[in-house]
Amino acid sequence: MGKRRRNADDDISLFPFLSIIASVIGVLTMMIATLALAETDTPDVAQIERFEALQKELKQTDEQIEELRRQIAISDSSSLKLREQKKLLDVTLQELQEMLIQLEEVEKELAEQQQVEIVIPPIDEEARETAADMQAQATALEEELAQLEKELAERKEKSEANVTVLPQGSGLNFVPHFVECSSDSIVLHTTDPPKRIRTAEVPKDQDFLDLLGKVANGANDSIVFLLRSDGLSTYQLCKRLCDERQIRNGKLPVVGQGRIDLSAFVEKEPN
Repeated sequence: MGKRRRNADDDISLFPFLSIIASVIGVLTMMIATLALAETDTPDVAQIERFEALQKELKQTDEQIEELRRQIAISDSSSLKLREQKKLLDVTLQELQEMLIQLEEVEKELAEQQQVEIVIPPIDEEARETAADMQAQATALEEELAQLEKELAERKEKSEANVTVLPQGSGLNFVPHFVECSSDSIVLHTTDPPKRIRTAEVPKDQDFLDLLGKVANGANDSIVFLLRSDGLSTYQLCKRLCDERQIRNGKLPVVGQGRIDLSAFVEKEPN
């Protein structure tokens, strides 16, 4: 005998009951979580608000401090300016006092000068010099000045007269070659016209070196240094150059600063 088929209407559904229980549990869970979060967050929010309030107060305090500093700086600058102005005023007052003292001294001197009476003696009309008299005196002075200049030129020309070198004594059996020695140069009288050479250039001058070679190779040739009163150092240089090359040389003193005349020597050096 087969089993009896169960009717579908006899089954009981438990879905609504389970749904209600699940919903109640979810609601309770949310309430517990909300209360826990509320208890946890409340102190943090209060602390954050307090921190922000303290930051705001601190910012206001910093601004007040900066304002006080600015006012103090302005006050110090004003005090410094006042001290400088006071110092300038003190200097100005001192200068004014010194100027007042000087002004009083000047006024005193002026008063004393005003009290002095200047008496101009009368001048005789006949004793007055006219323009014609002054012109005559100026003409006479010009003539006297011209005469003095002429005399000065004559004296200068006499002082620059020729100095004649004369052959004298024994030992004239040599051919002289004259070299004039002054303070800063020499003059070769062996050339026509005579050549002047600066003292510093003497050791390198070709004409002077040629003269040394000519005298060294000549049998009876000799260099005669005409020594001026201020040419001792130049002569010593030239003599040292001659002695180093074993060249015959001698010297003659020349008195005065006139031009040297060698016309007494008949034989002259060729060019």
